[in-house]
Amino acid sequence: MAARPNNRAPHRLLAPIASAAALAALAALGTLRPSAPQGVKGYITAVVNQIDDTPYRINGWTGRDLNQPPTEAVDMLRPSRVLHRGYMSDGSRDEVRIVIVHCPDVRDMAGHHPPNCYPATGWTSVEAGTMQIDAFGGEQTFALHRFARREGGTNHRLTIASGFVVPGHDAVIPDMAELRSVSENRRRTKLGAAQVQIIIDKAAGQDEIRRVIETFLPALEPVVDRVTEGAV
Repeated sequence: MAARPNNRAPHRLLAPIASAAALAALAALGTLRPSAPQGVKGYITAVVNQIDDTPYRINGWTGRDLNQPPTEAVDMLRPSRVLHRGYMSDGSRDEVRIVIVHCPDVRDMAGHHPPNCYPATGWTSVEAGTMQIDAFGGEQTFALHRFARREGGTNHRLTIASGFVVPGHDAVIPDMAELRSVSENRRRTKLGAAQVQIIIDKAAGQDEIRRVIETFLPALEPVVDRVTEGAV
């Protein structure tokens, strides 16, 4: 297997990394940390390994590793793993990025939620909604966010589809409010949650968004399955 590239991405790709404003949101969630359920360490290791196995080649798209969070962000947000990868399709200059984040404590996911982390890094929310996608054995609801930013005299646009997955819950969770509701069991919070973001680096229409999501989701299903399976 060829060595995985480790490219440095430009400043505009830093949005998935939480900033000070996102950390403030985390603080509001509280600091009590319940004890971990039996088997959680092995479960989290299995989730991390599954995230690391995300393929570099997906339906004609080739991936390259992008920037990783700085050490201080990792220390504050405590993710088990952050995958940030850009994919280019054969014969196209468009890039689609995949972000997968897993946190052992559900409450730490607030720092990775698009409505928190993207505005905190200079992006302006343009539109928010949802999209229904047939995936993972049923109809799933993904959050859709569009952001804009002007930098160096150039207008940049992002279109993001995202959703959370947690152990023992088959449906994709589109927002933090529902994630908190599903994860009210304090012991379950220590099994953590994962978030998947599919990012199109432009203002994409509904048909293109759906086509891109449906292209990449099958390759991400093993991660979703491993997270929802929980500690066994």
